[in-house]
Amino acid sequence: MKKSSQLMGIQLIGMKEGAECGVIQDIVIDQQTKKVRSVILRSAKNEYEFLELQIGDVLGIGKDYVTTKSNDAVKKVDLKNGMTIMSVKCIDSSGDVLGDIEEIAFEEKTGEIVSVKTDSGMEIDGSNIISLSNGRMFVGLEGSTAADQQKNESFEEEQREFMLGRTVNADITNEAGEVIIEKGTTVTEETIRLAEEAGVTVDLTLCLD
Repeated sequence: MKKSSQLMGIQLIGMKEGAECGVIQDIVIDQQTKKVRSVILRSAKNEYEFLELQIGDVLGIGKDYVTTKSNDAVKKVDLKNGMTIMSVKCIDSSGDVLGDIEEIAFEEKTGEIVSVKTDSGMEIDGSNIISLSNGRMFVGLEGSTAADQQKNESFEEEQREFMLGRTVNADITNEAGEVIIEKGTTVTEETIRLAEEAGVTVDLTLCLD
């Protein structure tokens, strides 16, 4: 198990090239799987360029370097259906804001999130994560009983049922400001899929008649 703080500010080095590729700046969580998907790094060649490495391409996480087989695995950043953890707000399903995410602990081989720590000092078990959308992480804190876990798992299905068939009352845009769901659209499974991929499911939920 590793913590996000162990990666931040650490150089990534390719073993094939023996060269540093950049410094890790952030971690990306996949909104659908709720697992760590990749790391974001600032390029060693251009400080204004940001790159991405899939977590599966990480060979080792040490105190001095994060290693990868080859720097060829590093690609341009693509945040489709992903969310960086920096400044993500953690919200309980009851509606209480628990704070901003300060650190996550995860299994480096699978990306599975073990726990989340907020800047208020609260530590939340990874199994309590319900959904991620639009810079927010929604969690359930009722415990880890089978009944509670089943409730968390059914949350997204209930959310989908709530949205299906309703009418969108405002244009929904992605991070680039592009309209991806037009006002007047009747919500279908495809509409929900588009919102999930763009990370704007919460926006869609708030703009329904």
